[in-house]
Amino acid sequence: MSEWIETIDERLWLHPDETGADAAAFILQALGLQPGMRVLDAPCGAGRIAVHVAKAGCQMTGIDRNPRFIARAQRRFAEEGVEGDFQVADLRRLPFDGGFDAAYNWGGSFGYFSDAENLLALQRLAAALRPGGRLLLDLLNREAVLRDFRPVLDLGGKRTHTIWEDQRLVSTWYIGDEPESAGTSVIRLYTPAQTRRLLAHAGLTWEAAYGGKDGSPYGRGSGRLIVVGRNG
Repeated sequence: MSEWIETIDERLWLHPDETGADAAAFILQALGLQPGMRVLDAPCGAGRIAVHVAKAGCQMTGIDRNPRFIARAQRRFAEEGVEGDFQVADLRRLPFDGGFDAAYNWGGSFGYFSDAENLLALQRLAAALRPGGRLLLDLLNREAVLRDFRPVLDLGGKRTHTIWEDQRLVSTWYIGDEPESAGTSVIRLYTPAQTRRLLAHAGLTWEAAYGGKDGSPYGRGSGRLIVVGRNG
């Protein structure tokens, strides 16, 4: 049986290539990245953030399960004259054991699977880190989403019809005026307490929480829950 991440329209995944510099600047600061550090972007999409982290002097590795996104990331790095290693891989089966100074999972790209598999993905991210390495998770803030929940949203060229079910947002997507659905996404949202427990089960210590890429502290009304965890 196919998973929703395999069947949903590819046009719903990627942000414009010209975006990413502000997110990269925040990630560099939040993770304390320095030139020469090995950094993992998982999933990396087309490399819109990774390219800016690489330009700051970090040694970038990016993974994504979509080979077309990986090919785009490789082309962009080549065009902009920076080095990076890109591989096709699933978050639940990351082929790394230690060595990375830091890793990040950006843009609400966590919570796509069952609870057990979400934990497995987090454990594989943690396993990629050296002792003392840091992981940044960028999540939707569940409390704010549910407080302001709207079942129908117009997102400028896209619209969603969403229900809340089994601690998950189940959203049917439409693009433009196309009458047929572009697919349905299913994303598990975690409270801060649940996120802290997940980190602990993966061997990570909660270090910091932010409410957005502006570096603001996390609060119940924040749009995001951006967590930094340390390995060991």
